[in-house]
Amino acid sequence: MRFKKFISLLLLFSLILSIGIPVSARTPYANYYIQEKEKTAKPIPAAYETSTVIDFLTTETGKLNNPEDMFIDEDGKIYVADTGNNRIVIYDSDYTFLFEISSDGSYSEGDLSALKEPKGIYVDPKDGAIIVADSGNARIVEFTKYGNLRYSYPKPESEILAQDFSYQPLKVTKDTRGFMYVANNGDSNGIMQLNSNGEFISYYGTNKVNLSFWESLSKLLWSRESRLGTVVTLPYTFTNIYASDDGYMYATTTTETPPQVRKINIGGSDVLYGAYDFRDGSITSNSSYNQVFCDVTVDKYNNMLIVDRMYGRIYEYDERGNNLFAFGTRGTGYGQLSYPVSIETDYRGRVYILNKTTGNITVFTPTDFADIIHEANVLYNEGKYQESKVIWEQVIEKSNYYTLALINIGNILMRENENDAAIEYFYEAENATYASEAFEEIRSDFLREHFSTIIIVVVVLLLVWVVWVSIKKARRRKYGPPKEKHNVFTVIRNFFKRVTGIMRHPIDGFEGIRYENQGSYGDMFIVMILYALITVASNYAVSFIFRDGMPLDVIEPVSIFFYSFLPWIVICIVNYGVTTIMYGEGRFRDVIIGGAYCHGPMLLLMLPVTLLTHLFTLNEGSIYNLMNMLIYIWTVLLVYFCIKGVHGFHPVKAFVVFILTIVGVTAVSLLFFIVYGLAVQMFDFIIQFGKELSYLV
Repeated sequence: MRFKKFISLLLLFSLILSIGIPVSARTPYANYYIQEKEKTAKPIPAAYETSTVIDFLTTETGKLNNPEDMFIDEDGKIYVADTGNNRIVIYDSDYTFLFEISSDGSYSEGDLSALKEPKGIYVDPKDGAIIVADSGNARIVEFTKYGNLRYSYPKPESEILAQDFSYQPLKVTKDTRGFMYVANNGDSNGIMQLNSNGEFISYYGTNKVNLSFWESLSKLLWSRESRLGTVVTLPYTFTNIYASDDGYMYATTTTETPPQVRKINIGGSDVLYGAYDFRDGSITSNSSYNQVFCDVTVDKYNNMLIVDRMYGRIYEYDERGNNLFAFGTRGTGYGQLSYPVSIETDYRGRVYILNKTTGNITVFTPTDFADIIHEANVLYNEGKYQESKVIWEQVIEKSNYYTLALINIGNILMRENENDAAIEYFYEAENATYASEAFEEIRSDFLREHFSTIIIVVVVLLLVWVVWVSIKKARRRKYGPPKEKHNVFTVIRNFFKRVTGIMRHPIDGFEGIRYENQGSYGDMFIVMILYALITVASNYAVSFIFRDGMPLDVIEPVSIFFYSFLPWIVICIVNYGVTTIMYGEGRFRDVIIGGAYCHGPMLLLMLPVTLLTHLFTLNEGSIYNLMNMLIYIWTVLLVYFCIKGVHGFHPVKAFVVFILTIVGVTAVSLLFFIVYGLAVQMFDFIIQFGKELSYLV
């Protein structure tokens, strides 16, 4: 009976899990859209479905053995570098075997058509010539479209190349001018550029050395002799290359940090969105493994597709750098990628992935969802905005998570001067940059329409203020100072007078706390509670633009409230300890009360400055940052004057104590993080130990 209940619960649990995973029989993987700002994944309808797996590709010589590269020509023919079998295999667009290029002989024995571990292949669209990176024979070899040997290009010779230069071509491609480009194994100098005769011209797209902070520091400070014994950091190498028809060279690299993928122009410069990071935070955040982008290609829409070998993911980006889709997973099941090494597309929009370990090709076909996005994006990039808008709206109906559709619709509305509607789309897309542009237009329109009214209101308010001040002064001269009334408003006014008094006269104010017992625990608690509340309110009050599109529901008021007190407490404790050693006169009461009053500028100015963000665009962000910086500078100066006044220090000694306090707070913070890390590890150890004991029992 218990066994039946267990089976029932297990089936129910499996059913619940299956409901939450967006996969199907034809898509055994998640389909999602990457929100670039946060590198988070948002689920979308399937963009590509597995149409077939071309498996057991056999000829008279047998199955593919560790293939390394693939090429698809304009007619849809598939060319595979069957590395383990030392051959090139050609199939038609229906995946039917046509012929192969192989030889029973040996290149070393004089048979120039013999291949040894070919790892790269390219087909010239002009004449159908098949160009192979014959890695095992250290050469580039060219065959006719019928598989007949045409040329053999051995290791190039040049004064630029070192005598011990190692030549092992991995990948080869050609540009529209007829130049050949070779990705050479382990060559950190860049992509080799060869002329039509196979002669070396130069290196192309040379990479820079990515130095860590400590490597940069040692290079700056150490002598040449001191650096001789250190490990030399070389530029990252290229693993795959692809020459597009528009003159760009796309390439993948061995680096784990940007740029993992490069788009190189004719001048050798990377124009691919600067230091764009292609890593997928949705899978790497909970994993210790880094992504390995092993190949890149460009489809008929001029979209870039890259494949990740480690996780079996495929990413598609448009020419503006926007992520369109991400899909796929690592595995050996139907539609999964076992060890992808090459990615290609054909004229039908299909995506082909060559798997090395299983020796098969996984074919993905775009769905209706992908088709409408491709159509909308092409129209948008061509400037046909109204036509694309209709289709983008269809995309939103299918997936309200699709940020690119929201942004593009918003941009189209801005072109139509419908800025109020546009900004709503940018809010939905959580894009602060575009929202700022729309708000700037809204603000400009408002100022143009109501400028005269605004001027009149400002002048009237100034006149009212002047008249009120004049009347107040006249009454004071005639009747003397008004008698102070004891009510709640008087209490509040006097409280803020004490806070602003210390802000305006810090030396007298803090000396008064120590020597005249001014200040109180009541003021201290009120100041800190108000400061904590205002800090929480400021996080909510900041405009959408200046919170970088972050939704309000991610703000944690309890944490903000708590951490508002923590720095104050730590600074006061550390400062009291330091001043005790330095013979300070202040009591802990004076330190903690004075430390509370130091929050005056933030207490009074933080919220008003934050509210100003609703009038600013990102272009005025420097003004907002300047005002915040002035508030913090004022606060820091008050801390200094508090140390000087409360403890009766000389200005120089007060400055020394101020620096020692900062050092002490830093040391306490580091110690806290160390203890916290050890505690977490100890807790995890206890949990794991308990689980193991339960298994034994």
